Amino acid sequence: MRSPVPIYDCHGHIGAQPDFPSYKHDPEEMLRVMDLLNIEVLAVTSTLACYNDCPRGNPEVARVLEQHPRRFRGYITVNPQPAGEALEQLGRWSNFHQPPLIKLHPELQNYPVDGPGYRPVWEYANRTAAVVLVHTWDSDRNCGPSLLGPIAREFPDARIILGHCGVTWRGYHQAIEVAERAPNTFLDITGSQGHRTILEIATARVGSKRILFGSDMPYLEAAALVGRVLTARISDQAKEDILRTNFLKLLREN
Repeated sequence: MRSPVPIYDCHGHIGAQPDFPSYKHDPEEMLRVMDLLNIEVLAVTSTLACYNDCPRGNPEVARVLEQHPRRFRGYITVNPQPAGEALEQLGRWSNFHQPPLIKLHPELQNYPVDGPGYRPVWEYANRTAAVVLVHTWDSDRNCGPSLLGPIAREFPDARIILGHCGVTWRGYHQAIEVAERAPNTFLDITGSQGHRTILEIATARVGSKRILFGSDMPYLEAAALVGRVLTARISDQAKEDILRTNFLKLLREN
């Protein structure tokens, strides 16, 4: 299903992922899919970096940004271990985007998002008004959505995207509760589980201005995610907010 609105997609990846045998993970192939669906811009993180090799993974994003600067935006993926590496990576790749785009994957990094190893990253994000995309999963000890509430309140100038909204039905409600209490948090609807009426519920409780479209390309079928938004029982203005305007504003490209 092609979007009538040019999409700003907040959640994608570069590279194949072992848990999701994906097709069309080459950037040129991804661009063809993006053109078919009217995805104007895709913000990506390195799969290799998510699997804990940030020093080799972030350069993959740098190459894609150099080749296709109009179509891709790049997250700097950081790991809380070893100490000092995260700030080194943030400094080295500060040219990716301003404000900085940062990706945390506490599940794969096996480290709690509110642990002391992440604190320098949150301080940096607060200082620079960075956009931080955090992988979340229902009640996970390292990345349950509820863990982000206190972080959002302590670091109010960081803009925090709750990646996948906790994935499950319960996880979505946990993410929505965080967003209701913390105005610097945003709901990313990327996910391998589709829940009937959940987008309508999120829009009613949080408002359409803090919900973001994400496809998880190339792991998931982007057309299905576009269809979820276009067929939702929300206003056309809300759909445009979700598909384009909200992430465009976070990037400060509007």
